[in-house]
Formats: sequence, structure tokens, C-alpha cells
Amino acid sequence: MQSTKITAHTYSPSVEESLLYTPPCHMFLQALPMSNCQNQFKPGAGSGSKLLPAVLVVSILFTLAFAVGAGGFSSDLGGDPDEAAHAVTSLMLRDYLGSGLGQHPMHFAKAYYADFPRVALGHYPPLYYVLTAPLLLVHNSVSTLLVFQALTLSLLAALTYFIGCRCLKPLSAAVASLSMLLLPLALKLTLHVMSDILLATLCVWAVMLWASYLQHPTVSRALTWGCVAAAAILTKGSAMGLCLLPPLGTLLTGRWRLIFTWSWWCAAAPVAILAGPWMIYSTGISKEGMTLLTPAQYFVQAVPFYLKAMPGVFGWPLTLLAVAGVVHSLVAGWRQQALDPVHASLFAMAVGMTLVLLLVPVGLSTRYLLTLAPPVMLAAAYGLTLLPWPVKLERWAQPALLICFALLPLLNADIWPTKDVHGFDSAVSRSGLPKHGDAKQNWLVASDPNGEGAVIAAAAFGCPQRSPSLLRVYRGSKELSSSDWMGRGYVTAVGSVPELLDHLDKAGITRVFVDLSIPEAQRPAHLKLLLSAMQSGDARWKPSFEQPVMRVWWENGTMLVYERS
Repeated sequence: MQSTKITAHTYSPSVEESLLYTPPCHMFLQALPMSNCQNQFKPGAGSGSKLLPAVLVVSILFTLAFAVGAGGFSSDLGGDPDEAAHAVTSLMLRDYLGSGLGQHPMHFAKAYYADFPRVALGHYPPLYYVLTAPLLLVHNSVSTLLVFQALTLSLLAALTYFIGCRCLKPLSAAVASLSMLLLPLALKLTLHVMSDILLATLCVWAVMLWASYLQHPTVSRALTWGCVAAAAILTKGSAMGLCLLPPLGTLLTGRWRLIFTWSWWCAAAPVAILAGPWMIYSTGISKEGMTLLTPAQYFVQAVPFYLKAMPGVFGWPLTLLAVAGVVHSLVAGWRQQALDPVHASLFAMAVGMTLVLLLVPVGLSTRYLLTLAPPVMLAAAYGLTLLPWPVKLERWAQPALLICFALLPLLNADIWPTKDVHGFDSAVSRSGLPKHGDAKQNWLVASDPNGEGAVIAAAAFGCPQRSPSLLRVYRGSKELSSSDWMGRGYVTAVGSVPELLDHLDKAGITRVFVDLSIPEAQRPAHLKLLLSAMQSGDARWKPSFEQPVMRVWWENGTMLVYERS
């Protein structure tokens, strides 16, 4: 990033601020040195926009081509435990918009969950589904959701480029944003139906809007930021880290007096009005998805995990360059008494989201680092500009080296980001989904969360009538055992083969799926008991077929399917 020199001067209040009554105890603030933010957009704001269409087109073509080539469109929805939940919840909202309007939303959702128990609205906020459900009305297919993933990642790259042009040369900003697409983390999430990409996109958008507000503080800009921040929180609760962006960003730019204006506080109004009710409503539900650790205990585990994960996700060269870029920017800002709004907003967002990663005990996962990818890539590009370069090489050597550094995590990865999940959809289609006029069927699938979710999602998308549904799929982990959302407190619900067979009769189960692609040591007790019941020779059940199952390309397994005699 090319740093912009910021000249300190006595702050001259805007018309809006002059109209406000300033209490005597705050009169001393008028003498504080404040930063001149008017030149923050100089390093490429004009010419940089010319490359924006190219960045967007290249991003779309690359992400779609990668998703096709890496198996995203041909694989089942079993690559991640949350993947099927996002897909089925999107499908539920799609069906409500298409045929359920007029029904009580909660009654519709409960009935839908009873038939396809991977609806996760409540555990996850609603915005992702609000955006994807209308798309499924146009084309009801899992491929629609994967196209949405690719387009959202492309938008993330475009926004990263757009904000990068405010502190880097256009070519460096373009390379930094496009190189972000090469990170294994970004590529992996492109192949899965997840909300992390949308969250990162909204976070970068929030950075842009707050930087714009700090340059020209108005009520409309503050309200717009608040709406985008609320949208991010309604995508994933971890976006609460954005709440640190306004105070820390304002502090770092030296614009203290903005805190005493109406416009600054207006930024909180949309967050409180739009996202507040949902956060209050879902607090009890969300706790089920958290570990039992206190924030302090979780912090002790999270710090070493993410310190190790950062160079693993971004590679050591990018990580060190990003650290150098951040340190240099902070030191320069300290000497000049303020950071420019872009640097300050990027840093504030990164700090806020990092604190959420380290303090909120939702579990440790490298995919949560995607929100840090834009500031890391831009900071690394800025760090490259700090190195001594021959004048003739500077224009092309810096972007070329950035691409090479971005490729290192991909080349060093033990497993390239691909998706090879197969067999679950085939097991559902071979079983014969009920047609209009058929009696309702009741299936039971016993697997891990990935396998159960894949079968339920395949059944939901394939079922010709979902409301009221012609099919109900029971999860073995819920029907034959009990535990919380995180699998804690696991106990089996039945203790013997005869008891289990009687339970299947009472539930009216017509077909059973037993997934043996799970390593034997990891198979839960209820799955082993169900397998024993199906192989006991009881006259009520007979084998239907064996379905080959693949979870990763180097391992094959089998799913045994049984039907009533």
C-alpha cells in the first residue's frame, strides 16, 4: 500500500457539528489536533475504477471454473456438517415464499423441520437464506446455491480491489484482490454451501462505508453503515466484531469530536433496530452451539490455534509482509497523530473480528479466518512496497511476487481444495422418492452429521412435494439417541435389538440407511445397534441394496439400505 501523507491541523467543524450544542466540559476538544482526511483516496481512486470490471469478470470466471473443475457442482452436500443445514434452510424459505404464504411462519418451519430435520434457522441468522431462497424460486437446484457462492466470492474480490485502490496502486490492488482467490481457504469455501463468504463480503463493505463516513461524516452515511453492519450480523453472529469498527476507527483517525455528533451515534440505530431483536431471540438457541469453556479458558486455546493457523492459511511470506505493513502503518499514523480512514477502518475491522475469534467459544476453525483475508492481502501488498526495489522492476515485480506468495499455501497444502462426496444422492434416488398420490414414507438414516445431512438434503431437493411432505426423514442421531447441538451428553434411546425394532415399528419407518463409510472406531453406539438389528434376520426387514459412498477421493465406503418386507 502506498501510504498517504496526512497533515495535522486544527479541526474545523462541519456545518452539522457547528449546529450542535457543545457543553463547556467539552470545549477543550476544539483545540485537539485532528487529521485532514480529504486526501485519503488519492493513491488510485480515479484510475483504479477502470480495472474494476476486469477484476469482477476474472473473479467470476475463475471461481465458476474452479467450482466446476474441483467437483463442487457434481458432489453431494456432505462436505461439511453445516452445508446441508444451509441448503435445506434455504429450501424451506423458498417453499414458504412459493406455497406457504398465509401460513404461520413458525408452524410452517416446525412442520418442515419434522420432515427434513436439517433446518437450522435460529442456530444461524436469516439473511443468507433471505438472499438464496428467491434464487431457488428461479432455479430449484443445489447448483444455484453454488453459483451464489462463486458470485459472492467474486464480489468480495471486487470490493477488496475497490478499497485497495484507496491505498495502493491499481495494479497492486487488483493483484492483491485476485490473489486472495488463490488461497486454499477461499477455494474450499467456494465448493461448499456456507455463509462465511457472504459475511466477509459484508465486512469489507462495512469498512468501505465507515472510511467514507470518516471522510465526510453525514447521517445518511452513518445509517448506511449501520444497515450493512446489521446485515453482516444477520448473516453470522460473529459479525458483532464490527461493533468495534466505529469507535476504534474514529480513535485511530483522530476525529474525536465526531463522537459528540448525532451522525456518529446514528450508525448504531440500524444495528439495534434490525439485528438487535434477532440476537436477543436467538441467544438461547445459539448457546447450544458453543463450547462449555469460559471466554478466558477459550482464549487460552484460541490464541495458539490461530497463531499457528495464520501462516498455515496465508503462508509465512504473506503473514510476515502483512505484519510489517500493519506495523509500518500504525507507526506512521502515530507520528502523524492519525491514520487515514481506509487504514484505520481496515485495522479496526480486523481487530474486532479477531477478538470475536479469540473470545467467543464457538469452536476453533480455520474457515473463520476468511474475514481477515482482505485486510491481510492488502496489508501484505502494502508491506511489499516497503522493500527496496529497482525503479525498473517495481511496477511488475511487486505484483508478480505477491502472486507467488499467494500460491505458496496452495502448493504446500497436503490436500488440494477439492470436493469428492458421492453416493448419498444416489442412495436416495435408488430408493425411489414418493410421487404425488403415493402414501407418505418414513425413512431413517444413521450416519455422522455430514452423512445424515447429505441424505436429508438430497431427499428434500428431490421430493416432488414438501409441504405437506410426501416423505419424512428421521435422523438416527436424534431418533435413536440424544445429545445437544455439539454432541455433548450423548446417550442411546434404545438398549437392545428387539427394543429398537419395536421402535421402528411405532415410528412407521419404511426404509433404513446405515452408513458404513464412517471409520468403525468412530461409529456411534446407536448406529452399531441399528446395523445389528438389520442383520438379525428379523422377518420385518430385508436388504434393498448396497450403495458405494465416497467422502474423499482416496477413501471409499458403503451405505447399506434396508426396506420393510
